[in-house]
Order: sequence, then C-alpha cells, then structure tokens
Amino acid sequence: MKNLWSKEDLANFNNSEVFSELEARVIDTIKRADILAQKIAQSTTEQKTKALQGLTDAANEATEAVKSFETASSADDEEFSDSEEAFEPILEELFSMAKLAIEKGDYKLAYKIERTIDEITEPEIKCE
Repeated sequence: MKNLWSKEDLANFNNSEVFSELEARVIDTIKRADILAQKIAQSTTEQKTKALQGLTDAANEATEAVKSFETASSADDEEFSDSEEAFEPILEELFSMAKLAIEKGDYKLAYKIERTIDEITEPEIKCE
C-alpha cells in the first residue's frame, strides 16, 4: 500500500514521529505477548509432565507392591486364602489412583491400574 502513496506522503509517513512510536510500541507489545505465551505453554507442559510421571511412578509402585504381596501370600496360602481383607487397602488405593488418572485425562494409565485391580480381584483358576 505504501507503494501507491505519493513521494511527499511517503516521506511524511516515514519521518512521522507519532507513527514510528506507534509502530515501536506495537512491535514491543507483540514480542512481550509472544514471550508470555511461550512461558505459559512451557510451564503448563512441565506441570502436566510432572503430574503424569508421579501417577505413573505411583502405579508402578502399587503394581510392585501387589506382586510382592502375591508372592508372600502364595507362600502362606493357608493364612490368606479365606481372607480378602488383606487386599482391601491396596484396592482402595488403586481405585483412588485410577480415579485421579481419569480426572487428569490419562486414560492409558487408568487402564493399566484397572487391569491391576482386575488381576487382584479375579479368582484364580488352577489348571490340573
């Protein structure tokens, strides 16, 4: 559009202090907005990553606890065979972890936790 202006108008525009100041302020504002948007995006991503990593670690720890408990209970089948109360605290914690994972939108982790719960609650089928 500047190319269509007369030489006098173009010279006045280029030498105008008001327009050059306005242009400098607009460019500065755009740069600051871009920096803020980048910082917001970075901090949000980092927070989500940390939260998901914490949930994953907790799920892995719970799975390991269940496996070690199952190993210990298989050695003492007679003591725990009639009592499912031993699993209740673990199941309650796993249910709360699954609920938290669903609230965070991490359905893959929630599925893994639910599979762990299913492994605990499903009756064992012994092959003869």
